[in-house]
Parts: sequence; structure tokens; C-alpha cells
Amino acid sequence: MTTAPAISLAVKSVGGPVAGQFFQDLGSFRFTGTATPARDGRRVEIWYLGGNGTWHRTLETTTDGSGHYSVDKPVTIAAVRHFRATLGGNPAAGSTISSAEVSVTVHDATVRMKTPPATIDALKNPTVSGSVYPARSGVLVHFQVRRVNGSWHDKASKRTGSKGKYSFSFTTGNGLVRKYYVRARYWDHRAGSWETGRSAPIARTKVLNAQVTRTTAAEVADTYRSGCPVGPSTLRTIRLNYYGLDKRMHRGVIILAAGRVKSAKASFKIGLAKGFRIRRMTNPNHWGGSDPKQMEADNSSGFNCRKVTGNPYAQSPHSYGIAIDVNTRENPYRDVSGKWWPKSGKAYIKRSPYRQGMLFKSSSLTKAFRHRGYFWGGFWNPGKDYQHFEYN
Repeated sequence: MTTAPAISLAVKSVGGPVAGQFFQDLGSFRFTGTATPARDGRRVEIWYLGGNGTWHRTLETTTDGSGHYSVDKPVTIAAVRHFRATLGGNPAAGSTISSAEVSVTVHDATVRMKTPPATIDALKNPTVSGSVYPARSGVLVHFQVRRVNGSWHDKASKRTGSKGKYSFSFTTGNGLVRKYYVRARYWDHRAGSWETGRSAPIARTKVLNAQVTRTTAAEVADTYRSGCPVGPSTLRTIRLNYYGLDKRMHRGVIILAAGRVKSAKASFKIGLAKGFRIRRMTNPNHWGGSDPKQMEADNSSGFNCRKVTGNPYAQSPHSYGIAIDVNTRENPYRDVSGKWWPKSGKAYIKRSPYRQGMLFKSSSLTKAFRHRGYFWGGFWNPGKDYQHFEYN
């Protein structure tokens, strides 16, 4: 009895990261089957169904003495793939000896990124993390940031761990108030192209982020001494962000009486939101507690147990932690004798035209402090103290 010619086909995944599954540009298809009647060297063709509905030959091989065949082909594009094996010829032809159609799904291999926070404190460097899919180690992932001009550039690269995960620290533009886009990608060697994940925005914003702690003796080492009206135990140290004259965010420190913390935080928060700029906010210890020196340096500060600058007979309200000086150069002070402080503020004695950091009755920071019970020294006459806020 003569056996009618026939051929079978099975398709399985080999060399891929996940057993039994197919992924774009990873591993191979293994085509196996048996042709009958068995004969060594019998020609076998593997065909796939194209997107236009026509069949295309992709491989050919031969059987062994038992009629078996096996042949591999690298997996490429992600799609549902349809295959047939024939003993030669297009499976669409009625006379062709063909196997049953075998369909397999090739999944997309991608790089994924957890959605980072859309807005962040401009001084923070958040971690951006994600993974490659399917999970596999050793993939070199490139972390990219989009420039203001629209071009992308690599910031860092790192190989994935055992679970296919990666993480990077976003440091670009620290301190700047600006929006960026980030993404991750890796080089697909088989395809000769980049596999790129979706991008996500990260906006560096103006955030006060005020942190309040009990003032230590070291923090007032040069601004407090025995006999001062108040001591460290009644003071609080506020660390907060401010918008600089250089259009960057900075971290500063100001020391005030405990009862003035809430109002000061609220006022600086409003000023920051409105874009008011501050040159610097450093502990007066940096200048040994010298008010003239820190004024020359354009420092904004609070507590300092001292006499009024230019009047050695009067105790300064700064000694009680209830006064704040802001932008001493842009907002100079005239003492009782008519002398202006600091020397570096001479150009700002004339209050027009407006320059960044200057305080006026209409300034957002002035309004905020006055609304919370502070007096602004710009109202004093004949003396003037444009830099000065004092709680009544």
C-alpha cells in the first residue's frame, strides 16, 4: 500500500528569555516536523503569510533518513506570525503538499519607565526607574534628557540587573526652574536600531520646602552671647528654598523667634510663588555676626544679637528674633546720622528704575509680611530701612 505524501510542522521558541514565548529580536523560531514517506534529503520549505495575504518562502532545509527536519530562524518583528511547511512550492497552490497552518504571537520587546513625578522641587534629584520587557539582565540602558532646543542627549547608561530593572538619578538642571522630558532606550543589535520607551515630563519648580528645627548653640555661635534678650532655646532655624537673582533656586537658612516661624514661612512662600528674588540667605556666623559685613555681601537674615548698625546705643530688634532683613544691597538702610549702608548698595539709594530684588510697598514680599503684622522699614522717616521687616 502506498503512503500519501504529507508533512507536519511545529514551531517553538529557542534561545529566548521566556520559555515558550516569542519576543521581537530575541531568540529564534525552531521549525520541526516529519515528511512521509520517510526519505533522506527530501526538500522542505518554510513559508510565512505576509501582511498582504500572500505566502512568502523564508527557509528551506532537508529531511534526515527518518523523514525528520529541524531548522531555526531568528525572531524579528512583533506580530502574529502564520507558518506552513511544504514539500516544495507555494502553500496557496492546490497541488502543493502542505502542513496545517501554525500561528504564533511575537510580543514586542520594550523598555519601560515608571512615570516620574510631573513636578518636583527644583533642588531635588529624583530617581527615575523602570525595566526592560521581557526581563533580562545585562541590557545596556541609556537614560536621556531632552534639551530645551528639542534634541535628546545621553545623561547616563547602566546595565539592567537580574530582574531587568534599571534606575537613574535625574540631576539635569538642578536649581533651574524649567521643564524637561526624560526617556530610556537600548540598542537592538539584531534590528540595528534603538528600542525607545515613551518619554515623560519632569518640571523643576519653585518649592519653599521649609524645614524647621530647634536652634543649636553652634548655629548662633557668633550672633548670641550671655546677656542677650533671647537665647537658642526660644529660637528656631528655618531652612528653605529661595529664588536667586541668578534665576536659580537655592537652599538658605534664617533664624527667628519660635513665634515668628509660621508667619515668615507663609510670607516667603508667597514671595517665592510671585517670583521675588533673593541674593543669598546664609547664617550670619559666616561673617562672624558682623552686620556691616553681611550687608556688604547682600545677605538676608534674621536673628542677630547686636546694637543697631550706626547707633551703638540702641538694641536691634534682630536681637529678639522678630526682624528680617532682605536683599541688603538692593534695599539699603539709612541710619540716624544719615549714613547709608552698605556701600555696595549706593546704586540702589535711588529707587528707580526698578531692579530685581528691590522692595517696595507694592512688592509681593512686602505685602505678605505686612499682612501678617510686620512693619516695613521703607515707611520710616527720616530714616529709611528698605531691607527691614519687623514684627509689631
